[in-house]
Amino acid sequence: MKKVLLLGAGFSYELGMPLASELTQVFLGVFSESFANKLVERLAMNEPFGSDRPVNLEAMKEVMNLVHDYQRQRGNNYEELLANIQNLTKQPGKTLSDTDSYHYMFGVFYSVIHEILNFYQIVTYSKVYPQTFASFRKLAALCAKDETWVFTLNHDMYLECLALDLNIPITYGDGNKVTFPKSNKEMDNLIHFTYSNRDQLGSSKHQMFFEKERGINLVKLHGGLSELQYKDGSQLLNQSLSLSHSVELMKNFMNIQNMCYYKGDFLIPSSKDKVVSNLDGELDILVQSMLTGGSKYSLTTNEKQGEEKLKLLVDNISNASELVIIGYGFGDKHINYRLSNAMVLNQNLKITIVDPINKPIPEILEQFNYDRRVKVVTCGAPQWLEYFENETWNAEVTEFLDKSKGLRQAVFEEVKATYCRPTT
Repeated sequence: MKKVLLLGAGFSYELGMPLASELTQVFLGVFSESFANKLVERLAMNEPFGSDRPVNLEAMKEVMNLVHDYQRQRGNNYEELLANIQNLTKQPGKTLSDTDSYHYMFGVFYSVIHEILNFYQIVTYSKVYPQTFASFRKLAALCAKDETWVFTLNHDMYLECLALDLNIPITYGDGNKVTFPKSNKEMDNLIHFTYSNRDQLGSSKHQMFFEKERGINLVKLHGGLSELQYKDGSQLLNQSLSLSHSVELMKNFMNIQNMCYYKGDFLIPSSKDKVVSNLDGELDILVQSMLTGGSKYSLTTNEKQGEEKLKLLVDNISNASELVIIGYGFGDKHINYRLSNAMVLNQNLKITIVDPINKPIPEILEQFNYDRRVKVVTCGAPQWLEYFENETWNAEVTEFLDKSKGLRQAVFEEVKATYCRPTT
């Protein structure tokens, strides 16, 4: 039986990573009105697209007004807000300067969210992961003999950390290697990546995933904090997983975030396009791969260039007998459409939804609620992992997780203190 998992934000919740509502609160807290007004005026002086394509202050104020309206409405989903900003570009009568301004502001917000998530990753690894790691120890039970396919919508590194520390083989399916220095001033501090050629990912030419052997095939459907695109997006770079412990992984992760390039003594600034040095000490560009907002993928389900990861999802659930979905809120149409299609085309497929909040079956799956094809389990990821192995509930795990809630709250307060500004 092929094992396929789909992981949402709820999987990493007990390890300290934020749900969308928490991340939204922090993100909105960055942009107090007084700070935001000064920021927009400063940004409007930049020339991100060159002197012949100026951005304009009024369009940028329009974007910031959306942010402040969302604050007043107490919105709780930053991706909804980002989608609203993207929709501005689709309105009739907009000039090139308007749409450039919208894209520029979206890029600024993207960088802020990326930085907040990086901070969460680093802080929770030191303060939460050591305490809650033991509650995920049954993850190894998923990987008995054959390969386990895991498709994650998260950007964090926690599945990799767990696999390394539980001695579970894990791969991104990468068959190539590339190395960069941390900067052109630290040429001896080398960072090793593996990579896949995007056009071969999921094709018959790509044979680097585990097959009929124990291990996790990990596919980050929405990119990751440490996943980078190279050579105009044709290569997808990941951290090397040839490590013995998650401590090494996190050390490399922090080095990746600090990769940079100096022109003389001047640090060249980076955003989504990360300015780095190659092995010859020359300027090079890596692009952050995290997908967010309302346009992660197209809405039609035909195969397209750039959507190779979705093809891997479709290929694997089309011949699986069970898909386990953990901590996913069913808010992404490109995922939901493929789940619905798979249930129609694969009559043997059953779906188990694991969520700590008792919710009805998602509308997209209601039509398949017969013959136990859709099952809902009300618990968190650690409790389900315990149940998966023994088919009994471990009250001690639930009790432990209840006691550890204070760790999460302490991290949340630290993140807010770091990023949120006074409202006045």
